[in-house]
Amino acid sequence: MNTVVSSLPEVPVVDYSRLSRVYVVGNGKGGVGKSNTTAHLGALVALDGARVLLVDLNGQGNIGHLLGYANTEQDDQGRNLFSAVTTGVPLTPIKDVRPGLDVVAGGHYVRMINSVLQGEAGTHAGVFRSHFGLALALVQLADQYGLIIIDSPPENQTLLRLALGAARFVIVPMKTDGLSRIGLRDIARDIREMREHNPYLMLLAVFVFGSGSGSKKIRRELRKRVSADLGQSGDVLLDEFVRHAETVADQSVMYGLLAHELDAELKNNPKLIAETARAVAQDYDALAEAVLTRAANRQAEMIEQGVWP
Repeated sequence: MNTVVSSLPEVPVVDYSRLSRVYVVGNGKGGVGKSNTTAHLGALVALDGARVLLVDLNGQGNIGHLLGYANTEQDDQGRNLFSAVTTGVPLTPIKDVRPGLDVVAGGHYVRMINSVLQGEAGTHAGVFRSHFGLALALVQLADQYGLIIIDSPPENQTLLRLALGAARFVIVPMKTDGLSRIGLRDIARDIREMREHNPYLMLLAVFVFGSGSGSKKIRRELRKRVSADLGQSGDVLLDEFVRHAETVADQSVMYGLLAHELDAELKNNPKLIAETARAVAQDYDALAEAVLTRAANRQAEMIEQGVWP
C-alpha cells in the first residue's frame, strides 16, 4: 500500500543547482563545537570579502551569543525561521552582524518547528515540508550569498532532516571520545538516508574540536577509528583541528567576540583577553582554508564527471 512517506517524489523537487554553496555543520552529539564552527567559518569567509549567511537552526540560539546580538532588538528568537519553514514566508536575515555576514536567528521559536511538522506528518504537504521546508526557503535568497552555513542541533531528527534537505556539504566536528564517534556514525547514516531525497548531499569533512595541542597520538588513533566507522578512507578526517581553550570559549560568549576578534583585542586589553585566543584563531583560519579547498576539489571532480548540478 502506498504511504505518505513513500509518495514523496523520487526526483529532486528543489532546484539544488542554487544550493551548491550550502553547508551543514552537524553531529548527533552535543557539545562538540558545531555553533562555534559555524560562526567562525562564516565570519572568516565574510572577512575575506564574500557575502555569507548563517542559519541558526538551534533552539538555544547559540550563534547570537557568539556574535553578540542575542537579546537585542534584532534577535527574533527564531520567529522568522519558524514561519519560513512552516508557512513558507520569506526569510528576513539580520543584515551585517559583521560586514558581509547575515544571520537567520535561532532561539525558542525554532523548538516549535518540531510540533508543527509532527502534527502534519499524516499529510503529503507535511511530509514534503519536513524534508524540503528549509531548502525552499533558502532557494529564494541563495543567489545573494557566496556561502550559506546551517548550524544544526544535536539529537533532533526533524531539524537535522530540514538542514540536510537543504545542503550540499556536511562538516562534522567531533571530539576524540567514543560518544563523538557514535554521533558521527549517526549523522553518516542520516546523510545516506537523506540522499534518497537530496542526491547531491555529501559528507565533506570531519575534524577534531577541543583537542589538546600535544595530543597527536590520540588524533592519529582516531583517524583509524573514523575510517573504520565510516568504511572509507581516513582522509575524511582533516589534519586541521581546533585546540581546547576554555578561557577563549568563555570569553567569546561573554563579549560576543570570535577568536580572531579576541586576538585583535589582545594588544588593547592584554590583562582581560586570553593569550590563547591567537592560537585558536589560527586553528579556525587553517580549518576554513582546508574545508573550502576540499569543497572546491570535490566540485571540480564532479564537474569533470558531469554530475555537478
